[in-house]
Amino acid sequence: MFQLVKGSAVIGILFFALVSFWPALDSEHKGPARVIDADMIEIDGKRYRLYGVDAMEIDEICHRRDGAAWPCGKEAAVALAKFLEGRTVNCDVWQGNTRDAYGRFISICYVGSDNLSAWVANEGWAIADRDANRLYNYTSQEGMAKFLARGIWDGTFDPPAEWRQEHPKMGQQAEERP
Repeated sequence: MFQLVKGSAVIGILFFALVSFWPALDSEHKGPARVIDADMIEIDGKRYRLYGVDAMEIDEICHRRDGAAWPCGKEAAVALAKFLEGRTVNCDVWQGNTRDAYGRFISICYVGSDNLSAWVANEGWAIADRDANRLYNYTSQEGMAKFLARGIWDGTFDPPAEWRQEHPKMGQQAEERP
């Protein structure tokens, strides 16, 4: 009887270990990333849209408190690229295989223990999606960036969704950019 219990315990522990480390073994959505814009990256030719945030479009212009225009979309993308430089990104695709209208994987992506959506919201490069799942809702990071006047919160800007509506050709080009 003791052998049966002992054998079952060993099998249970091995099963738990396999299930626990399974994501680390999945290299399909892992590797160095190329930044398209502050909420879209590419790994091995596959595009990933960061879940829970909407970042400035690459061609978007914001205005500082003094009224000076600045390329906030480009600066946001450059900041994310610098943050990711030389690091491996691991993306967990939302609900296993969810894609958006452009065929990009909707994903929670990490570099080390840093959640990229949380990072771009905290640095002031993106607006939190209030409709996102509560486990991945970045309103507190957005609030901190706003309080500290980081990134886009250092002046005025058009929310990315509104900017895309006002500039449909430019927004579409950014979505489809290779």
